[in-house]
Amino acid sequence: MEPIKFQGRCWLQNITWMEVMDYLKEHDSILFPLGQTEEHGGHLPMGTDTYAAMGIAESVAEATGILIAPPLWYGWAPRMLSFPGSVTLSSTTLTGIVADVCNSFVTHGFKRIYIINGHRRENLPPVQLAATQVRYNTGALVAVLDPLYLGVDTVLRLRDGNSNILSHAAGIETAHMRYLLPGLVHEENIDDTPIEQCLNRDDFDYADRPYLYDTPEEFREIRGETGVRGDVSWGTSERGGVYQQAIVDSIVSYISKTKEKAITLKKPAPIV
Repeated sequence: MEPIKFQGRCWLQNITWMEVMDYLKEHDSILFPLGQTEEHGGHLPMGTDTYAAMGIAESVAEATGILIAPPLWYGWAPRMLSFPGSVTLSSTTLTGIVADVCNSFVTHGFKRIYIINGHRRENLPPVQLAATQVRYNTGALVAVLDPLYLGVDTVLRLRDGNSNILSHAAGIETAHMRYLLPGLVHEENIDDTPIEQCLNRDDFDYADRPYLYDTPEEFREIRGETGVRGDVSWGTSERGGVYQQAIVDSIVSYISKTKEKAITLKKPAPIV
């Protein structure tokens, strides 16, 4: 797999409206990367989740020829406000933004919108609501693709029973960033920490699981002063490349299965 560039003519913001018009004569799909700006410990950049979505999207675009929309750098993460620099949108704002962007695409004739959520799991409630609203109102196929639930067989093999790599800014995210953008990783700050005693849960465990979202105060206490809990050094670039490829393969397979689905669009109401 080629190194990620985050540039080039596969990105909507880098081409002209006339080129978009020509693209729509032959294609009806677009990739929409969503991320977040929040703490990722002392070793990963605040934009990790957005870079993850962008990296996945660029590789999918290379494999499919699908255009990529500009990423959304802000998501839903109220508990992250316990660390300086972290940002959150309200759930209703995120739902509205995602719906407005998707409705704009539908207005121009995009029938298939693939939302790639780099802010693993956390963005899902408001984003799933937006995707469902747009689909019901316009007839478009609007799919939310979250790396936490893609390439599962590969992730299970990589983790080999180690649940201490799945936490925020731990092994999986470190591996992915070491692969995508090693220049932004502060190697000198990588340090393994005790397993997280999280109020949430490991999504790969089959067990009873009540849902409880952390308060900012609880999140800070659980994550400690560095904002990280888990095996971080596990996250090598090599494992990050395997992880990236598994997710990309899963998305490309899904796109292939849905590209022939018959879709009749209903033009959305004006966005005002």
